[in-house]
Amino acid sequence: MSSAGTEHVARDPSAPGPLRTSESQAASADFSVPHAHGRWAAVALNAAPAAIPAAVMLALGLWGLARDSSVSNDEAATSIAARLSLSQLVHLLRHIDAVHGLYYLLMHGWVAIGSSPVVLRIPSVIAMSVAAALTGVLAARLSRSAMAGVFSGLIMAFTPVISYYAQTARSYAFVYACVVGATLALVAAVRAETAHAAAPQSAAPTSAPTARVAAWSVAAPARRAWLLYVALIALGGYLNEMSLLALAAHAVTLLLGRYRLVVLKHWVLAGVAGAALVGPLGLISFVQHADVSWIPPPNATDMRILFNDYFAATPVAAALLVACAIVAVLPGRVAGRAGRTGASGQEAADQADAGAKPARGWWWLQGGMSVPSVALPMLIVPALLLISESFIGGPLYVDRYVLYGESGAALLAGAGLYRVGQWLRTSGGRRWLAWAPGAIVCVAVLLLQLGHQQSARMPRSRLYDFNAPAGYIGASARPGDGVLFFNTFFRKARLLYPRQFRNTDDIGQALSPMQAGTFRGTDKPFSTLRPLMLDRRRIWVVGVRPSVRLSDLLLRQQSLLLTRYFTLVSDRHFRGIDVTLWVRSGTAWPKARSSGGS
Repeated sequence: MSSAGTEHVARDPSAPGPLRTSESQAASADFSVPHAHGRWAAVALNAAPAAIPAAVMLALGLWGLARDSSVSNDEAATSIAARLSLSQLVHLLRHIDAVHGLYYLLMHGWVAIGSSPVVLRIPSVIAMSVAAALTGVLAARLSRSAMAGVFSGLIMAFTPVISYYAQTARSYAFVYACVVGATLALVAAVRAETAHAAAPQSAAPTSAPTARVAAWSVAAPARRAWLLYVALIALGGYLNEMSLLALAAHAVTLLLGRYRLVVLKHWVLAGVAGAALVGPLGLISFVQHADVSWIPPPNATDMRILFNDYFAATPVAAALLVACAIVAVLPGRVAGRAGRTGASGQEAADQADAGAKPARGWWWLQGGMSVPSVALPMLIVPALLLISESFIGGPLYVDRYVLYGESGAALLAGAGLYRVGQWLRTSGGRRWLAWAPGAIVCVAVLLLQLGHQQSARMPRSRLYDFNAPAGYIGASARPGDGVLFFNTFFRKARLLYPRQFRNTDDIGQALSPMQAGTFRGTDKPFSTLRPLMLDRRRIWVVGVRPSVRLSDLLLRQQSLLLTRYFTLVSDRHFRGIDVTLWVRSGTAWPKARSSGGS
């Protein structure tokens, strides 16, 4: 067994009993609850792997949640879609963003509470707090150590990219929680299957109906776990189809565990069922493949960003966590202990999982579920598959699509910290040495990344901010001003903040976003737009700065007319968005024509 924590597969149900590493035995002493402490201390200890990471993640998520009221591009789409009527939302999803349909529907209900940026981000904060709790529980289940669970959950919560998406009104925090929850359900299902196979059979004769009832009751936990697995796989898929790549990671985990054929069969059925439920969405997203045409092929910079996402944003913190992850996968020595007769189903599973002989070696040679066998595939496989696909087919890789792979890094680092603590305690003989190294490293990781945590809460952390330019136009525009969007992408600003654009007319719009079923709408041809521009004394341009060198023909034509007949009087740059104001110059004014070009 790896000292990072291993559940061994049942190869022989008659195996004599559970095995424990010397480190695990020490951990049992660390986490045993003295009788005097009573039941509440035991409850607190069992709750720690979930409660502590969740509380820390909630606090980090609420810190700086307003972000100066800035709204990023994705959040603008969420806010606009969530405030549509159901019929308008269906119309939108028929044309664009069907892959986000479930999330938009959930947020449609949520905006009944409010639609400010803070309110829109609260569901993501809650979802990421749940994900932190589930990560802690998963680590504790795999390592059989509450301490490892707390460390893993804290490392996950202290990662800046986790705070970034916890404070983003988008589905990625929900997807993370679904994938970790599905992994936890997989562990429960496999344990229940093992318990069913390893449960002692009564020597007394029983009737066939009684035997069937007994078998049904023993197998019921496994069925419930598999059903939960199917539900979470499907839910994650409807929130983001890339979450289905977690199935490949789970497949590697089960193959490394060398489980019985019946376990593999049940997993295949559950995985296929979960993926099949997402099938209709897959067909729709295939039709809407143009939605991801903006994604470029991955490059070396993307790989560096992914590494920082998964481990840490600073070199020193990343080095610490990588070292802990390496410690987690080192081989360990297994020592045996006789089992009890008459054990419960779960105890029988734990006993049978352990194998029959003490062993020393690598975890992948010993089989079963362990922190490394679960964490390494989750860390590597989904991202590797998506990156590979992006070179073979159309590019689909974006780091946030496989954000949940960070759970693998957190599991490994937490298990490594736990293992270092056990080493030090065994050699030093002091109980506090079991937890002190992990606590010190967790605090150090937080402090080393505090600057990045602060940056994640600033408007500059996003590519776009639609709030500030809209506020500037709202304060400066006069009745009758025209507005042009260079290009239609930036029309989200007017959809998001209609009151700020109340004094302006979108003179370039042909079909509104609602009519077109998109966030962009459509633009009028230049022959139609030209006389409308010439009839305005002041025109605002939102998006990119007008230039005759722009690649888009329509934008070049508009730019040429502006530079020829208007004077630039204001030029403001906001995060990702330029706002310029053009006023009619004193040159001879051409007669407006209903057709023709400039």
